[in-house]
Amino acid sequence: MCTENILENNQKKITNLWNGIISMLPTQPRSFDTSDDPGFWTNGEEILCPSEAEMNMVYEFLNDIFREFGNYTLITGWYDPYEDAKNGEQDDCTGFNYVRLE
Repeated sequence: MCTENILENNQKKITNLWNGIISMLPTQPRSFDTSDDPGFWTNGEEILCPSEAEMNMVYEFLNDIFREFGNYTLITGWYDPYEDAKNGEQDDCTGFNYVRLE
């Protein structure tokens, strides 16, 4: 199998695994209060995490899996409540940390 096909197959594996994880997560947290054990959830594009520590755990776990398949980019961040309020962008994600596959 040529290198191009291997890379394409590995990208498909990463995408399929990511989509599988996203499809199994709830689409809302158990609570919108990040101090009240809201659990992991998704907005359809990201894995939303209640704390930075839990976001880092998810990031490291996915890194361990995905690195076996080659090139990928995981992005982490936080929906800052103060910035969201200032910009009028508050929504269900506000206050949550996230991991996203680019």
